[in-house]
This record gives sequence, C-alpha cells and structure tokens, in this order.
Amino acid sequence: MVTNLPAEAKAKWIKYMDAKTTEEKIKALQDFLSAVPKHKGTENLVYWAKRRLAELKEEAQLERRKSSSVGRGLQFFIEKEGAGQVVMIGDNQLKNELMRKLTNVKNDPEELPVPGMMKYLDVQIQLVNTPPLIFEARSLIGRILGLVKNADELLIVVRDKTMFDNIKAYLDSNGVTLRKAKGKIVIDRARQGNTGIRIVLMGKLVNTTEDEIRRYLESFGIKNALVKIFGEITLDDVEREVFQTTIYKPSVTVTLDEFSDPDTIVVKWQDLEKLKESIFRALDVIRVYTKEPGSKPSGEPLVVKRGSTVIDVARKLHNEFAEQFKYAKIWGKSAKFPGQKVGADHILEDGDIVEIHT
Repeated sequence: MVTNLPAEAKAKWIKYMDAKTTEEKIKALQDFLSAVPKHKGTENLVYWAKRRLAELKEEAQLERRKSSSVGRGLQFFIEKEGAGQVVMIGDNQLKNELMRKLTNVKNDPEELPVPGMMKYLDVQIQLVNTPPLIFEARSLIGRILGLVKNADELLIVVRDKTMFDNIKAYLDSNGVTLRKAKGKIVIDRARQGNTGIRIVLMGKLVNTTEDEIRRYLESFGIKNALVKIFGEITLDDVEREVFQTTIYKPSVTVTLDEFSDPDTIVVKWQDLEKLKESIFRALDVIRVYTKEPGSKPSGEPLVVKRGSTVIDVARKLHNEFAEQFKYAKIWGKSAKFPGQKVGADHILEDGDIVEIHT
C-alpha cells in the first residue's frame, strides 16, 4: 500500500534524490526523517532511511580518512568501466580462480577489491573481485555491501546450494533482492524544457492508471519526466522506484554443485562460454552503433540499458545532440524499414544503427 506522506516530507525526499555528495545526502536524509510522521504505515520506510543514513555516515568517515591519510586505509569504490560493472561475491578460492580465467588479472584481493575486464562479443565487461565475505566482520562486509549496491550485476560464486541460500538471505536482510519483479519502471527526470510527465507504456498497469501515476509523481514536485513501464506495474512499484528502499540486482551464480533457483541464472563451473553469455544477458543492455550521414557505422558499439530511447543515446554522446535534436534515422530490429525516420522517444533494440540529425 502506498505510503501516505505529507507534502513537506515528499519535497525533502526529492532533495535527497538530487543530492550529489555524501554530506549533502546525509543532511537531506536527516531532514527527510524529521518530516516523516512516525506510525505503522511509515515504519518500514523509516527503518530503511535510518539504515541508509548509517551507511552514508560510514561512507563519509571513509572519505575523510582517505583525504587525510593520502592513500592509506581501505578504498572500496571502483569506478565503472565497459558495458557494466559485475561484482563477485562468494567462495574466496573459487572466485579468485574464476577471475584469473575470465580476465587478465592474476592478483587475488587481500584487502582491496580488484577490478578486471572480460571480453564478450565486441564489448568489455568489468568484473570486480572482492575480499572474503566474512559475515562477522561488520566494517569489511559493510564496504562489500556498498560495492554490491553500486554494481550493475552480481556474480555469486558458490560450492553448493546451502552457500548460495546463506548469501541470498544475507543480501535480502540488507535491502538487496535477487528476485525480479513482474515489471520494471524507469523514471528519467533529465528532460529538457517544460515537457510534463510522459508515460511510455510497454506493459500493463495493475489497479492504477496513467493519470494516477502522474498525480503521484507530481505530489513529490516532479513536473518533467519520461516514465518507461515494462511488464506489470502497480502504484506500489512506482513508490518503490521513487524511494528505492529495496534494490534489485540481477545475478548469475556459478556453482560446483548442480541446483536451480528462480531468482538467479545458475551456470556450472566448467561452462565458461555459457557463463560469459549469461553475464552479458543479465546486464540487460543493448549495443547501439552510431553513424554520421554518408558514413559507415561506428566499429565500437555504444552500450545502453535495454529500453533506452534515441534521446538517451543522443544525451550519452553529447548534451548538445540532445538539446538540438530534430530527428534520427534507424536501421536494425527496431526499424520498420531501413533508414526509418523516428523521434526522440523511439525505443531501440540490440544492434540498431542510429544516425542523429540536429
């Protein structure tokens, strides 16, 4: 059931969403908590906000230690590269061996996480090998959870089903779920001009309407947004996307034993080619090739999330392309015919070629 919050609390939440630095997020979240009425209907939200506040304060402490010690201490932030960032957790010996097989990295992590690049088709995917997952070491595992929450995907490396179930339960108790919802909603607030809230429906609304979703978002002060809906979505799903109290992470699980689980892709240890394909598919991205008029398509793809539009690609190339966009020509799966002329909200598919006109 959608949480009934006063306008003041909703406005303060938007400030938290817009905050850039850790300190800004801490201040905004403290202000939000002070404005949330405390009753049964908000207890889950308050619990999540307090837990997130504690995580942010620890992040702030680490940032201060780093700035004062010039490189001493643990640094657990890894800048994303390639088609997506995949964080590895699980059995330490197995994941170290797997990292050596999939990338050119030969060093095992002792304290620091170790990144490496895995090639699949014509893209590079970043794998991040983490230190051992010791549940009792609160400071260490808190930093690993930070990596997990920032990742695009998890690669869970286990010996058997019991080990997987333990990791899955721990993630779930810390606000990370492997269970994919029936639908997906993407709220893009980075729209130019006074365009209002536009809903692109590629699925089904359950017990709600487009107007109800617009009114709900407007109650937070959101006036301009492109809302993309996939699968089955309720108003509760919209609220979860706004507050992000539970973070869904797609995952692939590598195992020595044979088992299945509805919330992850399970691959046997020996099948490396299937593993690479599964990692790429779970990222839920597509490859888009750009071209200039009269020229050949680019040799290297631009990697964007599935469901991305032409304007998303234009914005990723350069803000001026998005601001001065007129139309685009499309070749590929999403085109009705080669060179189809389309608008900004045209949704692309894997392998499409895009020619942007400004």
